[in-house]
Amino acid sequence: MKRDNPILRVRDLKVGYEVPGDLIVPVDGVSFDLNPREVVGLVGDAGSGKSTTALALMGMARPPGKILGGKVEFDGRDLLTLPEAEIRAIRGRDIGIIVQNPRAALNPMLRVGRQIGHAYRAHNDVTAAAARMQAVEMLRFVGINDPERRVEAYAHELSGGMAQRALIAMALSSAPRLLIADEPTSGLDVTIQAQFLDEMWQTVQKTGSAMLLVSQELGVIANFCDRVLVLHKGRIVEDAPVRKFFAEPQHPYSKEVLRFYQERASGFPLQVSGKPGFLQTKQLTKHFPLRGSDKVVQAVDKVTISVAKGEAVGLVGESGSGKTTVGRCLMRLEHPTAGAVTLDGQDITELGATEMRRMRSRMQIVFQDPFDSVNPRWTVANILDEPLRVHEGGNKAARKQRAVDALKQVDLDPSMMMAKPRDLGASTLQRVNIARALICNPDFVVLDEPTSVLAPRARNSLIALLARLQKELGISYLFISHDLTTVRYLCQRVAVMYLGQIVEEGSVEQVFTAPQHPYSKALLSAHLMPDPTRRRVDNPALAALEGEIPSPIDVPKGCYLASRCPHVVDNCRANLQVLTDLGDDRAVRCERVVNKEITNENAAAHD
Repeated sequence: MKRDNPILRVRDLKVGYEVPGDLIVPVDGVSFDLNPREVVGLVGDAGSGKSTTALALMGMARPPGKILGGKVEFDGRDLLTLPEAEIRAIRGRDIGIIVQNPRAALNPMLRVGRQIGHAYRAHNDVTAAAARMQAVEMLRFVGINDPERRVEAYAHELSGGMAQRALIAMALSSAPRLLIADEPTSGLDVTIQAQFLDEMWQTVQKTGSAMLLVSQELGVIANFCDRVLVLHKGRIVEDAPVRKFFAEPQHPYSKEVLRFYQERASGFPLQVSGKPGFLQTKQLTKHFPLRGSDKVVQAVDKVTISVAKGEAVGLVGESGSGKTTVGRCLMRLEHPTAGAVTLDGQDITELGATEMRRMRSRMQIVFQDPFDSVNPRWTVANILDEPLRVHEGGNKAARKQRAVDALKQVDLDPSMMMAKPRDLGASTLQRVNIARALICNPDFVVLDEPTSVLAPRARNSLIALLARLQKELGISYLFISHDLTTVRYLCQRVAVMYLGQIVEEGSVEQVFTAPQHPYSKALLSAHLMPDPTRRRVDNPALAALEGEIPSPIDVPKGCYLASRCPHVVDNCRANLQVLTDLGDDRAVRCERVVNKEITNENAAAHD
């Protein structure tokens, strides 16, 4: 690859933060080039300076940070010396940026379509109507179904994955020549992640643009990057082609990164022999009324799930497939439209408010975002004391000791009892949330994407903790996740959801080694392994499903996957598919599979 005339040329970039009596320099002399048609990965542990570097390339630093020196040349102009008006014109038009936290980046008071339209109109002389049309097209491009409706949504009405895709749509709206993507696929399910990265890689090759891809996910780096920059303690310690980096890392820190982050699945969890059907749903259905219409959003469609005592069942599928709604219905945070939810033989959908409050001591939930899950003004002691006061009472001293024991159980130091959420990192606070969920000794816990906002090192540690707690306490989990590697490690069984339906269910070993449903196969083939010898960009056969997910408002008459399935025939479009028992404790929703018209020749290529 030619190294002359780079799009971006960075030399000796330094960013510092003044603190009383000291100067912290998280970026200390970073230098690299970014060439046309090149995707460069920037990796490093949490706190290594990756995000600070990404912002500094745009001439920005989070207060009270300041750019202390260096050059950032874009098309021959040093961005750090340009007047503010000139650099503002470049941002968004020529250089786009995608940040990691969509909740913080999106304006909660403006509809999503209006925000995308504002970004587009800032650099393009178009009408408001044309900007809205561009917003719809960009939401469609990033895989959001029913984009005409979603442009009218506010950020809080979108799932975390959809909010992230809205940010991606905003960044790409003006077709920038350089894209700085800071953990752009964090919180996205694997199919949408693969689809977005496929499109971006192809765009870079076709247009001669470039992308700096900041990520801690080595699967993403291995599959889509040409070069790897390793950032450690504010400096680039290694700059190597992707294949050489994975095969022969040179710097000791690079070797540590590969040793720690490359997840190599070995075997599957042992099966559980506890009471079957300890937690069970039967034909669970949830519809949400649509504002200003007599139509409904079909979020969950006749879902039947069974979790044995002491078993972990994974629930996987694309963003918007209904996974979180299932979890909320199990907890009665949403009341089902139809169907039953039983725990240890008792149907909780029939319980009154008082009875349900008592039942919640046996059923708990851990949410995706640890900071959204707690009162920011409470201390850790307050957070852990609340469930004990509500469900058990007792004297204050006894409750305090229970809180201390709960922190120790999740490997936290009781000295943090007086800390507030803002004083804690995401990983530590999520452990506090787990301690809160377990403090009343529940029988069943819903884990709704509990690791999606964590760095890989913290994620691996938290999953190991959850596995240990399940074994020690004998509790049951419903583990909702788009992280297939984690599901394979933690869960004994897995259910695959698509557009509100379960399309396949079986043991983790069955589904991961020999998926039957076409959607399950696509989901597994989109999973990115940290192996550059099997790069996704070099294997067109691993492409994600084409087309859009049908709208949950006007669902298809027949198979919900028919418009995207490579094996579709006329009967698929005409006949509603039924989840059918295949024997050996396995079920699939595809009559062509049941009738053996589709073989397993395309089983997961990344197994």
